[in-house]
Amino acid sequence: MPAPLQTPSLFTHFDMVDGPMPPGVLGLGDPDVHRIDGVPTMLLGGFSTTFRNRLYAAALDPAADPARGPWRLQADSRGRALALAPDPPRGSWDGAGMHTPSFVPATAAGPARIYYTGRSSRRQYGADSRYAIGVLELRDGRWRRLERPLISGVAPRLSTLEPLVVHDGDRYVMWYQANPFEIGPGDRPDYELRVVESADGLSWSPPRVFATPDEGFFDNAVTQIPGGWMMVLARGADIHGTGGVPPQGLWVTTSATASADRSDWSRPVQVLDTDRAGTAERIGRGTYGPGVLHLEEQERTVLYATGVRAAPSWPRMLARQLLRRRRGVVPAPFHLSVVAMDIPRPRSIAVGGSSLARPS
Repeated sequence: MPAPLQTPSLFTHFDMVDGPMPPGVLGLGDPDVHRIDGVPTMLLGGFSTTFRNRLYAAALDPAADPARGPWRLQADSRGRALALAPDPPRGSWDGAGMHTPSFVPATAAGPARIYYTGRSSRRQYGADSRYAIGVLELRDGRWRRLERPLISGVAPRLSTLEPLVVHDGDRYVMWYQANPFEIGPGDRPDYELRVVESADGLSWSPPRVFATPDEGFFDNAVTQIPGGWMMVLARGADIHGTGGVPPQGLWVTTSATASADRSDWSRPVQVLDTDRAGTAERIGRGTYGPGVLHLEEQERTVLYATGVRAAPSWPRMLARQLLRRRRGVVPAPFHLSVVAMDIPRPRSIAVGGSSLARPS
């Protein structure tokens, strides 16, 4: 396997520690990046200053570089972050919040959609946490929530989350994570990536295992490139600083089609190693929630991810910031940012478990 790439040009957006953070939100992550109506658009999950998990959208400034930005969050008339949809009713399957958006443009089978993770439990992590997957549909210019979840967990994997959906030909394909519960401090990761297919994007086939818990992959991003498809796989970052997690970073695999069959995808090649000495603090505990924007006219692929900062406890970090005459830090169990970098495009599409061409 080729050595992991160096990452000298890592660009940071929406950093909870160093800022800037748009008014109305405390943290943002899970970037899902597309061209929507010709405009590079980043969908995000965020935690609001009213302590709600909501979905947001940011647009790239005209003529700005998609890796460097700036990206501007949609705002209301007061300049505060504007959620894409109203909060779900309290007590509903997603009443505790929405995150991890995955956009699919309108097709002959259905309107434009945003698939997302919804939480029903009061707790965000631990054995009592519960998540399921639902969808918003664009109707009459507004994002409207379907009342029932599309995919829910079944024992022993009671939670489903991190949906990634594409439309290819006459079908939708969704990859998602199934786990017993969202891990908390001291817990070890137990992630299984599954894949399902659908003709209409609402009724889904029985799930198949795409990546086993032993592989440690948390979620993924998929985009079409010349001659096939590229997938970015992420491990679940050591978000609570527990230690003992699998090696962290991002991996790339390719296939001639957006296949639900793992054997049609090449052997993953690591393109970011966040365990490497000298890794920037803002991604020091790993990355997850990848997004990818392929720019064919520039022969360029930009990779995005949620970075987890390798930071001391909040009181120590606040003291450090103040001593450096920097902005204060919001008290939180972890501190996130959105990072972006260019990655080389594979010289060829490899399939069937063979290795990718070495990145150039």
